[in-house]
Amino acid sequence: MRDHSIWTFEYCAGKLPGDFMGGTPIRSNQGLVDITMVYSLIRTAPAAEVPLNILVDTGFLSAVSMTGRAFEGNEHPSTVLAKVGVGPEDIDIVVLTHLHFDHAGAFDAFPNARILVQRREYDGWKEHLAAMPDKSQGRQHWELSSIDLDVMARFDAAVDAGRIELIDGDLEISPGIRCHLAPDNHTFGMQWIEIETADGPYVIASDCVYLYLNIERMWPPGYVQGNSWNLMKTYRRLLEAVGADNLDRIIPGHDPQIFSRHPSWIRGLHPVAEVHLARGEPTRVHAAPSITSTSHGEVAR
Repeated sequence: MRDHSIWTFEYCAGKLPGDFMGGTPIRSNQGLVDITMVYSLIRTAPAAEVPLNILVDTGFLSAVSMTGRAFEGNEHPSTVLAKVGVGPEDIDIVVLTHLHFDHAGAFDAFPNARILVQRREYDGWKEHLAAMPDKSQGRQHWELSSIDLDVMARFDAAVDAGRIELIDGDLEISPGIRCHLAPDNHTFGMQWIEIETADGPYVIASDCVYLYLNIERMWPPGYVQGNSWNLMKTYRRLLEAVGADNLDRIIPGHDPQIFSRHPSWIRGLHPVAEVHLARGEPTRVHAAPSITSTSHGEVAR
């Protein structure tokens, strides 16, 4: 069995209507709720023959939401990764789960990385953006509500320059780390990542699952640019991957409970979750103020 360390970083925070991510009507009429904006680092075990740092998603460089409201305390990837002693130049592979602005906006901040995205995701956005006669509304238009056109222009240039690797379907990108295509799910070519560890499999679900609530209640969110029935199928695939009794081994895309369900600490503006440590990887939880919780509710910082 291969082993890996996994950290999940909050790089900024915000608020959205409760049913946006929790689903209607079960989270309707609850006002604005706190969300976290995250990406995750996977590192091979210290004893691995080939050491690798794999970043799943990248956050964005501009902290403006789809509605124009700024997210809070955006930290640059160099600041975020330094919390576990890594720099952008140390990232070997970047996996983009999808091309929404908050997951792919800083894709080009990692000079030495292979950058992987599903071909179906890229082609889907290219087709639909080309068919739009008027893009002047920007994020006020539903089709552009989570796409940054400036980022897409940079992404197109990177594809043309050979910096982007378009993959087709499920793929083991490193021994024990697999990308799984979830087509027409949250977006056209969404993917989730399965990671082998000595304690069993973990999953970085990204926006296949916004909140633990989605998979606990089997209830899709209110905002999807894909197909909610396919989301339900993906929930079942994720449960099969980790086991129904191991939901904490799934890392959702925007749930602050990530940091109460795993050992976590705060450095700088935002927390880091120590999701799993490979054998021989030292803990960093006691190196900064820790986060505690007696339940899967509010996070105490």
